Amino acid sequence: MLRQQEYILNTEEEFQQIESVKDQLKDLHENGNFFHFSLQTLELIRRFNNLYIEYFEKGNESASNFNQLVIISNNLETHLVREN
Repeated sequence: MLRQQEYILNTEEEFQQIESVKDQLKDLHENGNFFHFSLQTLELIRRFNNLYIEYFEKGNESASNFNQLVIISNNLETHLVREN
């Protein structure tokens, strides 16, 4: 039988995680520390930024965009912690 995930985020926590990742990226952009990241992390940053703009700034608040944003923010946060 499949083991249930140890933690499940609610929607508010997912929004907090997205904003946390956005703040981390803003700090990285201001410092200019992009050169040591892997191509995979840079691609996650690009995808995150595109989805963030689509969801929050353009107002395309579809469930699929939100789910993609949550998944990418989780993966991106992991990559940023690993590579910093």
